[in-house]
Amino acid sequence: MSNHYITAEEHLPDEVQTETTLQITDAETKRIFEARVRIARDPDELTDPRPLRVVTGPHEDVSEERYVELIDEIDSEGINEDRLRRLAREQETTSNIVNTRSDDLKVVLRYLVESGQYESTAEALRELSFQHLAENRPALLEAYADVRTEFEADPLRRVLTDGE
Repeated sequence: MSNHYITAEEHLPDEVQTETTLQITDAETKRIFEARVRIARDPDELTDPRPLRVVTGPHEDVSEERYVELIDEIDSEGINEDRLRRLAREQETTSNIVNTRSDDLKVVLRYLVESGQYESTAEALRELSFQHLAENRPALLEAYADVRTEFEADPLRRVLTDGE
């Protein structure tokens, strides 16, 4: 993946620096994908700015330069699936307890349970976490769902990869 991207003016949001989903093209590989991004005219307005050529006109022969910050790709191609597979393999032999060591979070989760919104703090944390991930990191969840399906569907593969 290069550090230069291209998009059509018609895909841009009306407001600058608005977080949006944008169809962009990698200038080097010509791969077209969608990503959650922030766009600015000045690179100093973004944390990780990359050049974005905005094309317009009937033949897309007119362009202006802006900057884009990639937040999360919508498709799973930007996700390191090998890392997800390794983590899924490792998780089969380790504890599934997640400890946040946060008094504030514990109080809020207990409130949700005691007010009858959830059966347990674990259920509340799972549901809220997955909801947040679905809204903010959909490509990661989609890639993980594919990896998990591979592991569940192929018991022979799981046995063979346990030693890795």
